Amino acid sequence: MQFQIEKLILWPKKQEYAYKDISLNLNSVNVITGDSQTGKSAIIPIIDYCLASGECYIPTQTIRNACSWFGVVLKLEKSSVLLARREPGAQKSTSDMMFIQGEKIEIPDIPEKNSNCQVVKRFLDEHARLSFLETEDNYYGSRPAFRDLMSFCFQPQNVVANANILFYKTDKTDHRNKLINIFPYVLGAITPEVLSARQELMDLQRKLKRKESDYEKLCKLTIRWENEIKAWISVAIELGLLEENCRNMSFEEQLLLLQELVKNNTEEKVIKSNGIIKISEEIVLLREKENELAMELAKYKSRHIEMSQLMKSVSEYRDALSIQVERLNITEWLDEKARKEHICPVCQQKCSDNIQRNMYLNRLEDNRKKKKQMEEIPAAFEREYDMVKGQIQRLTEELAAVQKRIRIEENKQRHLEENDEHNPNRYTLDGISRFLGKIEYASEAIAALEADGELSAEITKLREKIGKLKKIADESVIKRKIENAIMKISVKQIELLKLMDAERPDDPFRLDYKNLTVEIDGKDGRKDYLWEIGSGSNWLAYHISTILGLQEFFSTFQSSVPNFVVFDQPSQVYFPHSSVDDGEVRNLGDLDRKAVKSIFIAMAKCISDVNNNMQILVLEHADSSIYGDVKGINEVCVWRNGEKLIPAEWIE
Repeated sequence: MQFQIEKLILWPKKQEYAYKDISLNLNSVNVITGDSQTGKSAIIPIIDYCLASGECYIPTQTIRNACSWFGVVLKLEKSSVLLARREPGAQKSTSDMMFIQGEKIEIPDIPEKNSNCQVVKRFLDEHARLSFLETEDNYYGSRPAFRDLMSFCFQPQNVVANANILFYKTDKTDHRNKLINIFPYVLGAITPEVLSARQELMDLQRKLKRKESDYEKLCKLTIRWENEIKAWISVAIELGLLEENCRNMSFEEQLLLLQELVKNNTEEKVIKSNGIIKISEEIVLLREKENELAMELAKYKSRHIEMSQLMKSVSEYRDALSIQVERLNITEWLDEKARKEHICPVCQQKCSDNIQRNMYLNRLEDNRKKKKQMEEIPAAFEREYDMVKGQIQRLTEELAAVQKRIRIEENKQRHLEENDEHNPNRYTLDGISRFLGKIEYASEAIAALEADGELSAEITKLREKIGKLKKIADESVIKRKIENAIMKISVKQIELLKLMDAERPDDPFRLDYKNLTVEIDGKDGRKDYLWEIGSGSNWLAYHISTILGLQEFFSTFQSSVPNFVVFDQPSQVYFPHSSVDDGEVRNLGDLDRKAVKSIFIAMAKCISDVNNNMQILVLEHADSSIYGDVKGINEVCVWRNGEKLIPAEWIE
């Protein structure tokens, strides 16, 4: 993504003075060099603040007392943007911002608020083409935001050579976890298409769960209606409305038959005696079946009780044996002592009674054998026990079904007249008409359920769509993409590390994004993390090679990460504060000078490797005597001999 810094701008609180701007070269290494306490370390907080950070980390006192607004001019693909933000005063931050976009930016003498942080964040998110979908359905799963990407753009003084922190702001737990969560997205392993598929997948899975629940309820309701239909068929046969052979039809056929029965003329139908007799005989048969099932259930119940008691007894016996074995274990120790020393360790008398010891040893061995035999219940017993439980379950269900059928058959006259089991009008034409009316009403209710017959088809379609989305959001594919990205980054990291001052330049290492550090392979097979590698020069080399390696990787695809990096005093491990005086670097040996120079060589090479499509800003104590002959280095400012970020006249 084309996103570089053209200018840094400071507006004074004393309006009689003009604003100060610092112009940077695009697509090159820019250096601001100077003494200590000249304002170099304020550059990163100023840029970060203008890019809508949550809080203002610009140093208080001198800088914030002298400035009314801070601003940056950004170079994007097709335009430039001025983002300026008001100095927050006593507050931690302010949302007041000025936002100007155009091909050419005219910097105002006095900024005016025309926007706020939320609008700017939205603009930055959209420019970075970030997805507005969530990455994961968890606490740290909020969507990727432009602000998260600043971790790859800033290496302040307290981070650039830190053994425990590799990325900006990851010393805070919430930001650290958020960065880990969105890292696959940043690496291009998770695309907006995958995020969209994941979001749709979660929605469809929730919808499928609801549909399946509705379908399950519908199935239960259908079973209930099947029992009702059987009862109505029996009543219809008894009333002479249907023939006996209707009993053997399927549920769908019986339902259609009843619906036709409502439509047809029933005046010519007559009640048949054999129908009434059949109903009575059916109840008798159901009663007999109920008794048979009840007797068989009682038999298996008794068997289950006996087996359960046996299992309990076995368990109690096993526990008792365990206690005895534990108590007798001391016998072996006593016997061993007695055999070696011939002195009882308890009473300190000479041991002569081997018979008593042998008796306890034999008892211990016998109990151990019994305990071993009782360790496991024979498989045949377990199978029998499971079979008995299964039979009890089956018989209980069958008995419940028969009893329900009996209740339906005995109370089916309620379909004619509620609460009047022996109603004399049940066989009259009026009673038959009321019965048919109930069937008609029930048919409409069942028809409504049948309209939900599309539910099964909907579930099938949902499952098919979920299957396709799972292929798009396939975790194994994402994992493979992450591994490929880490491997490509590792190649760049190792290449850059070899240019700098590192103790183990030939040891392969890679980014460990889940721990936000690097992992180094030792020649002895050991894997070391960054904090396990000693020396500030090593930490510095791994930091620079990792950040630049990531930037080179981002340049290979349409990444959302801005293509600029700011390093604050990367040479601090070589430059003690006392080594910079009057613009001359003193007390620095040739090896250290060479090591510092190698940092700039690595940065210049990185710019060249990405076809000059990247910007680096270095804030340094080192001067041009070290980096002056490195091709591609642009010295922006020299803050020495009284020159500083804040002009002297701005300070009260």
